[in-house]
Amino acid sequence: MRLFKLVSIVFTLLVSFQVYAAIDSQVDRNVVEQGQTFLLMLNLTQNNSSQVDLSPLEKDFEIIGRSHQSSTTFINGSLESSTKLIITLAPKRAGKLTIPPLTLEGEKSQAHSIEVKPVKQLSAADGGVELLSTLSDKSPMVQQPIIYQMNLVLGQRIYNASFQEPTIKQGKALIQTLGEQRQYRETLNGRELLVIEQSWLITPQQSGTLEIDSAKLSAEVRRLNGGNTPFRSMNDPRAMRRIFISADSYKVDVAPIPENFSGKNWLAASGLSLESEVSSEGWKVGEPVTRTIKLVAKGVGQDQLTEIVLPKVSGIKQYAAKPIYEQEQKDNELSVNMTQEITIIPSQQGDVVLPEIRVAWWNTKTNQEEVAVLEKQIISVAPSDTGKATENLDQSASLQPNAALSHDDVVLNSAQTTKAQPLLKGDTPSIPMEPVQAKTSWLFIAALVIFGAALGSFITAFWYKRSKKQGGEVKTNKDHQALSLSSSLNKLHQACKTNNPQSARDALLAWGRVRFPGCTNLNSLQLKLSTEGRDLINELNRCCYNKERSNWEGEKLWCVIKNYSSADKSSKAEGLAPLVPS
Repeated sequence: MRLFKLVSIVFTLLVSFQVYAAIDSQVDRNVVEQGQTFLLMLNLTQNNSSQVDLSPLEKDFEIIGRSHQSSTTFINGSLESSTKLIITLAPKRAGKLTIPPLTLEGEKSQAHSIEVKPVKQLSAADGGVELLSTLSDKSPMVQQPIIYQMNLVLGQRIYNASFQEPTIKQGKALIQTLGEQRQYRETLNGRELLVIEQSWLITPQQSGTLEIDSAKLSAEVRRLNGGNTPFRSMNDPRAMRRIFISADSYKVDVAPIPENFSGKNWLAASGLSLESEVSSEGWKVGEPVTRTIKLVAKGVGQDQLTEIVLPKVSGIKQYAAKPIYEQEQKDNELSVNMTQEITIIPSQQGDVVLPEIRVAWWNTKTNQEEVAVLEKQIISVAPSDTGKATENLDQSASLQPNAALSHDDVVLNSAQTTKAQPLLKGDTPSIPMEPVQAKTSWLFIAALVIFGAALGSFITAFWYKRSKKQGGEVKTNKDHQALSLSSSLNKLHQACKTNNPQSARDALLAWGRVRFPGCTNLNSLQLKLSTEGRDLINELNRCCYNKERSNWEGEKLWCVIKNYSSADKSSKAEGLAPLVPS
């Protein structure tokens, strides 16, 4: 009997302890309308409200706000503190919802049932809010990008809005924002609507089912029955109601890579083309030529394209620059242009064969493999101009041995004869003696060249300094294109001044892209300049890619570009800020 009483007492104490340790919770009402909020109150025995896990509520409810109230009481000589956590919730959908138990240090609160009555959502044309979406392709292949486009149509103003981007609910795919958000207005049924458009690029990474969870919007709008009351402000909860709207979700089947695809790199597109052009048809040994290969693909992004692999060719040296990508979205389809610039320097004369280039790809329209081909080219390479000049000089000397020669001819012929006769073992090398007058004339010409260069640099520096004093400091140009043009010209001037061919090439390419929209390589830039400018660009390429030639002087190139920019500025209206600050 005593044992039974003892067990009863222990059981009662344990039950009391569990009730005391549990989280006590209440709701202020059990029936609400869609868009209304209600309160969930948690009574905690300790001031640890920040440790309550609220994540189970996020499935069916939006947490609008949270606050807490603390109290301390003195009972039987001891202090007891308690905390009340007040959570403001808004249902995300209509129907019978359940508030799940919340956990704190292993203890759980009670579950509660909430009935949410539906409220008819007005269309945008009737003064409501709509969230629409489209998917560019519902049967994509692996690594084939698809576009998820969302249109938020507003027939009334919204407040305190929060937006959730589309997510991948099932499957594996990369998702990224595509382009900038676009806003425009349109009129429907006599009502002016605001449309906010945003797109995302979704790239499946594996075959199988891909489930895309929709974009969602949570916002507040004015109540129809009390929003226009002048005695109620926006801070009055009775004047506003919260709405939750979702766009369409999609479930698509991603097709795998076909087993019969023969390409090295998988590429699925709706269209693909290859084309090539060269900067010059007359190839010479040692003279650089720019070859530009363009790849245009539709229904694919730049991340799916790889650099073009150039086959090795004997008799030439190839230097490939970094590809340039131009991606655009039009009519809910993605397209990309890849430009690959290759500088080619022939190293021997004769015929050079540029082998064909093949890019295998899968046509998503015909569902079969296709191959884009650049046909092989046979190029005839002529000897260098330096070799021709030496050959002509030798021929003229041999054909006229007895002709009367000028003083300069005597000097050149003597030097050639000495070089042509090899030294035999035991012979004493003879040093050709130049007349004193010839040496003096060459020294005088060299001195004149150095003096002219120094004088030109001094005049240029003086002109810039004087124009700076007359014009004052140049104001910052608000036009971003003018700033970029000015920056590229300054870099080009500095590179030409220091005779740095690689920096000058980069700066010249940057200037061409800003000055001529669509000009993405030196090949297209040469077509915009004069014959002198084209020759100087060829000379610049030769010094960049030929290690044996490093004595490049940039003064001529800078003069051509500077004069071109000066003529361009003189044709504009007066009062514009100069592009090249002094």
